[in-house]
Amino acid sequence: MHSVFRPLYTTIILPDTQKLTRPLDRKIAVVSFTKTLADSQAFTERYQKGWALTCQALLTLLINPPVVSSAQAGGEEIVDKDVDDPSFGVGFTALNTVKKPSKDPFPEITDVKKWVGFYLVEADKRNGGRIAKYVQERLSDEARSALMTIMG
Repeated sequence: MHSVFRPLYTTIILPDTQKLTRPLDRKIAVVSFTKTLADSQAFTERYQKGWALTCQALLTLLINPPVVSSAQAGGEEIVDKDVDDPSFGVGFTALNTVKKPSKDPFPEITDVKKWVGFYLVEADKRNGGRIAKYVQERLSDEARSALMTIMG
């Protein structure tokens, strides 16, 4: 199975996660990456390069705002319309009452960056300093500095 996992993870999951624009989707990805970095024994032992790649993807989600491409925006240029303009009609009105509200699976996490720092520090304690060791061994100086800032 892990021979299928590596290419999928590095060519689809990690890059496509960076394309997420909705805050809730990004939050879920951040929580998932954080828990993977902190708690996955098999991941950290068998896929050592993946730990650094995942950490870099996590940092990118935390530090860089989402970029909305024209394809994600529907490929159309959005033009401001005046509501009093007769051409402004139902086609421009969002049907928010029909849309199902998104449910946050982690409502207790209100400050994502702070939670990531706390979670990784606690995981480091639980796992005998494993996170700190991986930070020193597997990350670039820039990534190490960014993560250490988040971990406080």
